[in-house]
Amino acid sequence: MSRYLSAPLRQHLQDNRQMIFLVGPRQVGKTTLAKSFLTPPLPGITYFNWDNTDDRKRLSTQVIPGKLRLDAPNQAVIVFDEFHKYPHWKNALKGLFDLYEPHTHWIVTGSAALNVYRKGQDSLLGRSFTYHLAPFSVAELLNLTPPLSATPVEHLLEMTPSRAGKEADDAFTHLMQWSGFPEPLFKASPQFLIQWRRSRLDRLINQDLAAIENLRNLSLVETLMFLLPAKVGSPLSIASLREDLNVHFATVKHWLTLLEHVFYGFSLSPYTGNMARALKKERKWYLWDWTELDTPGLRFENLVAVHLWKYVNFVNDTGLGDLSLHYLRDKEKHEIDFIICNKQKPILAIECKNRDQTPSSALAYYGKRLTIPRLIQLVAEPIDPIKVSTNGVTIDLLSAADFLKELV
Repeated sequence: MSRYLSAPLRQHLQDNRQMIFLVGPRQVGKTTLAKSFLTPPLPGITYFNWDNTDDRKRLSTQVIPGKLRLDAPNQAVIVFDEFHKYPHWKNALKGLFDLYEPHTHWIVTGSAALNVYRKGQDSLLGRSFTYHLAPFSVAELLNLTPPLSATPVEHLLEMTPSRAGKEADDAFTHLMQWSGFPEPLFKASPQFLIQWRRSRLDRLINQDLAAIENLRNLSLVETLMFLLPAKVGSPLSIASLREDLNVHFATVKHWLTLLEHVFYGFSLSPYTGNMARALKKERKWYLWDWTELDTPGLRFENLVAVHLWKYVNFVNDTGLGDLSLHYLRDKEKHEIDFIICNKQKPILAIECKNRDQTPSSALAYYGKRLTIPRLIQLVAEPIDPIKVSTNGVTIDLLSAADFLKELV
């Protein structure tokens, strides 16, 4: 299947000089997507995988020292896979980029570390654009074209999802059961899902974490990973985790950051209208593989979180807008699961309900006080679209499949 980033990446290669940094969770399909731009992939010539012994030797002894030229006419695109595991990968890429631009285009993939450098000054700034590849979604399974005819804000505010029918419902149900990762999704085998998940988590701990930092307490980080699924969907108390692990507060905070960097999960900050305050508030944590969650309601909320994260990052990565994803909760515990902001101003509030079609009081409460333009309550079960007026605001009650098919 053609992935949702295929067209934007092809356009990037045509229009821009910058390297493509393609990042995302392990086994989400980055290598397959990157190789699709090579006709065909030639190991050691147009495709290099640092995990492959021969490729690693060729890179270390010939490519990086400049003994092997990579700018032949038939080598317009070159892919470096897992190159961040080379200790001096940033300087090596800078040297190669400066030597060969603008005739050679580079795609660099990684399950970790490639997104870390952006937090501060780095030699690669201005030489690369980052694109995030997320798991499969309802829209992608239905092979729907990403909505580019309108601006993202207009699309979110004006879309009118209709009852999608059996195909979208089946795609949603399939994702709920098998995750959005290609192998377990298309294999659809309970035994394979268990084996795949165990293998993925083992490689994430023993390879990806080890590649970006020398950790002396990998067993405790693994314990932290086992604790996190139970915390999904609620404000995450680092103090509570610190007590469970018997380590310092700063240590747990650092480990959580590392787990985000290796794409085990991601966190959302609360919306407060003041980002300085938001940084001091508890964040909510979600997993990339929502099948780790057994509770249907939490699994549903996590699936929606990944879909929204995917849409927001697609918009930002492709230069279509400046969106951010948050949640909302006050001291009285009025809470909304998700808030999408445009330039830090709320434009869409979403509440997830497994079966309940009673309009959310929190949506009505915040919708009026913050004048949020659109309020949506998603229901996991198939329902006909309904508009309900309450407390002076209008709430859209939508089937999750109908709404999610409108994203990417």
